[in-house]
Amino acid sequence: MIKRLEKTGFTLIELLIVIAIIAILVAIAFPTFLRAQTRTKVSRVSADLRTIASALEAYAVDYNEYPLNDGVYNVIPLELTTPISYLTDARLIDVFSENKMHPEYGELARFFTYTRYVDFQKIPKHSEIGRTPPVEGVDAPGFNEGARDRHGAWKLSSNGPDGQYSRPGIPACEFNPNPLVQQGCDIPYNPTNGTISWGNIIRTQKSPKGEK
Repeated sequence: MIKRLEKTGFTLIELLIVIAIIAILVAIAFPTFLRAQTRTKVSRVSADLRTIASALEAYAVDYNEYPLNDGVYNVIPLELTTPISYLTDARLIDVFSENKMHPEYGELARFFTYTRYVDFQKIPKHSEIGRTPPVEGVDAPGFNEGARDRHGAWKLSSNGPDGQYSRPGIPACEFNPNPLVQQGCDIPYNPTNGTISWGNIIRTQKSPKGEK
């Protein structure tokens, strides 16, 4: 008598159990992957800001001053690339904003922000040549008073893991409650508040971490 081979395979319940286990493992591993990815991006941004800061200092040695605000979304000024190439490319992309588009300035929102702090009296001079500083770049009463004491001559900024330069509802810069200054733009990103928390990755003339 020929014995019939019995068909073997997974039951529906067994398959559901396996799928549930895989889903649990993914749920555990995915946040860890996101945190590692964010830490990698933070390291890259810090390295890029360090490179730009070195270029700014080299420029200041040659010209005895730092380049003016670009005047358009305050991106890194082109003076750092020509006629002397302190940077190979001034339009370095902020990895936390690489897919970002601004309704008015378009792809300029993808780049790092550079702010040169100036006296109120010098605004007309800068405006004449199309290099008007932003409100936060004016060190004067009613604007961003004391900015140079806190940061020095300039500030570099990345939007950080939350992808936002400023946030409504956040006090207008940690050290300056003036509502004219963009909200939250001076508050450094701190991973202890959460890997993808608000705050900008900042480097200033005075501090590599943008702290007071």
